[in-house]
Amino acid sequence: MSASPPPPQSPHTTAHAYASNGLEILQAASDAAQAIQNSEALQHAAAQAVGQQGVAHLGQGAEMQAHMVAGQQGAMMRDPTINPKLTRLRRACDMCSMRKVKCDDSNIPCRPCRELGVDCTYNRETKRRGPPNKHAEAAKAAKKARIEHPASSFPASPSPQNAAKALLTISSDAVLDAESIAPMPVLELLVDDFFTYIHPLAPFPHEPTFRQSFANREDRTRPEFLGLLSSMIGTLVASFPRCVREHLKSQHSTHLFPKAVVMVDKCRDIALHTRGARWPVKQPKTLEDAMTSYFLGLGAAYTIQYNVARMFLSETLTLIRELGFTRPKHQGDQPNFGNEGFGSEPLPFNHVKDQIGKRIFWCLLLGNRTIFQLTSHNDMVIAPSTPNLPYPAYPENVDDICIQANEVIHQTDGTVTLLTGFRFAIDIYTTMNGIVSLELAYGMSTLPWADQRILLRDGLMAAKSIIDNLPPELQLGSSSAEANPLASLDESGMQYVPPVWPNVQPSHDLRNVIKAHPVRRRQLQYEIQKANIFVSQLATRSYFVELYFDLRDIHLTEHPDSAEGQMEESKALHDGDDKEIYELMSTERELIVQNLLMVLGCISQRNLEPNGRSLVEKIRQVASTLLNDAPHRKGPLAVKSEEALSQLIEILMKLEKTGPAGETKSAARATRTR
Repeated sequence: MSASPPPPQSPHTTAHAYASNGLEILQAASDAAQAIQNSEALQHAAAQAVGQQGVAHLGQGAEMQAHMVAGQQGAMMRDPTINPKLTRLRRACDMCSMRKVKCDDSNIPCRPCRELGVDCTYNRETKRRGPPNKHAEAAKAAKKARIEHPASSFPASPSPQNAAKALLTISSDAVLDAESIAPMPVLELLVDDFFTYIHPLAPFPHEPTFRQSFANREDRTRPEFLGLLSSMIGTLVASFPRCVREHLKSQHSTHLFPKAVVMVDKCRDIALHTRGARWPVKQPKTLEDAMTSYFLGLGAAYTIQYNVARMFLSETLTLIRELGFTRPKHQGDQPNFGNEGFGSEPLPFNHVKDQIGKRIFWCLLLGNRTIFQLTSHNDMVIAPSTPNLPYPAYPENVDDICIQANEVIHQTDGTVTLLTGFRFAIDIYTTMNGIVSLELAYGMSTLPWADQRILLRDGLMAAKSIIDNLPPELQLGSSSAEANPLASLDESGMQYVPPVWPNVQPSHDLRNVIKAHPVRRRQLQYEIQKANIFVSQLATRSYFVELYFDLRDIHLTEHPDSAEGQMEESKALHDGDDKEIYELMSTERELIVQNLLMVLGCISQRNLEPNGRSLVEKIRQVASTLLNDAPHRKGPLAVKSEEALSQLIEILMKLEKTGPAGETKSAARATRTR
């Protein structure tokens, strides 16, 4: 059903209908002049209006112009081709603006320009009315400073407040690239550090692909790449807070970022800026988006911003599910990430994407299990693997150089790759599958005590057996120079030195050694993975043991008939299995104390630090549990080691607060001598 036409109106009524202010009155007069196609009549009417009213009000004079012109034409109707919606008049051209004359804007070129025979242009910059906007002026000044002095990145500021304000210069009109993070010579060192220290623990992105994109300066053309780069640097800074802080303080003596967390926030702001306001509805999302979200979450967790960390890690899981971790198309198939599901034409299977997608998923699962051990509040739920909804397969045990888009080149059997240690870490945390599945479904309390203790015993024994299969490169206690090329580096004074650009890196910088000897770089990465493997195994063993004793106490409380008081242990141990498991768990607690002190004595702080706050939390959880346990649970070794454990917790608190490096190292040496 079509709408009925509006009732006819007289020109006088029409003029009154929309002549509500000065600008609209002028528009009405202009429309009337175009309708009658007679500019002379309009000028004659305007002259009469001025003569009759003298120096009358602008609104009244313009209104009379419109009425008089309309009256001369009788019942002439408004041209239907003219848009009834009023818009602002077009600005005058450059020449008319300079001459201060009326510009005939009905045609281009305008009439005055045609008469003068000059070009009719609109190139001049428009000026905003009113006082200047201080925020806009500050953003423009900051942009000009970055263009003229790219090495300085941001203006100097001695205080955290002003450093935070510097982040506001990342505005909508700023052109961001990699040098918005740091000068390129510094970025090159930081990217090298990321792949040396962080990549062994979170093995993505694909190093050859990333380095090629970095060399091609794709940060200038692809916002996704710049966002990924920013998030990677933020994670590196969060993992090495003291060293990066020393670098940032020394560079140009600006003291721009007195705290590493300010640098982490800056990297996060740049990464989020590259996404833009419409990123939530962007389709399709990419693996670069997933990696960026993961590193943003990891950096937030390392800087004790747990709510932010949970948000980004949950976002990563959502992206991974969207990109391939979904129900397989065929029964028995496992999820993969190598198929392109959004293009109009199917693309060949991409092995680089598939392997990176699997690595991201398993990193998420390891983090999920760590949170499961440390706290009961875990918002990011990853359901157990089932035949209909299986987990992706383990990533292939090959180095990045062997993964190409069209194939995966398998390395010689027995080769210890960068993925070897990562896969062992997966093995450790999947020993919790039984407990996690039960807790998510029904809860441990639904099992009888006899089944609970067997489930915990089997998980503990599985976790203990994993390190028996480690290759020599990932075993503790190797001290020969042939087996461990880095064994004497600490004694020789070699250490990680922050970038000192524009100066040359000092000779004792560890980078000089690992660049000249790639085998030593790989050995350093093995050491970092050792710290993760052994501390993760200790944390998992401690989790099984403490859960056993907690559930046993609940059982004895709820079934007092099985033990008349805690003094009659023989009645509580009424069968052989219970007694055997009780003795196993009691002995295991003593072994955990011994193993914890050994691990911390064998692995240097330099190799512990890249593991970030997650490793600190695991060590503190184990030490605090052993120290604060009930007296009747502590064995002789636990009692004897109480002072060392107290010192250890004190050191970890300093690590969390990123205290002076020298103070922490001296305390760590004191602990190792005990």
